[in-house]
Amino acid sequence: MRGVLDRFEDGGVAVIIAEQAGREFHVPLRYLPEGSRQGMWFKLSIESGLVVDVEADLAQTNERTEKAEELMARLRSKSAGSRFKRK
Repeated sequence: MRGVLDRFEDGGVAVIIAEQAGREFHVPLRYLPEGSRQGMWFKLSIESGLVVDVEADLAQTNERTEKAEELMARLRSKSAGSRFKRK
């Protein structure tokens, strides 16, 4: 199963959202690979509803980052300013 690192919370916990499962997992920071950051994708191993292993999915992370950047670039290029300009 794949999930994205949504946020870090107090108490040394990371919140990973798994799209397929439609839920979030609270994972101790010690389970995350070094250099983990928000927006990073992981391959999760789940047993009895708990995350037992976390592996960085750099290909998925790069793909999603590129898509987001492309969308932002298209939105910025379409911006012709407001049509409700002051006179």
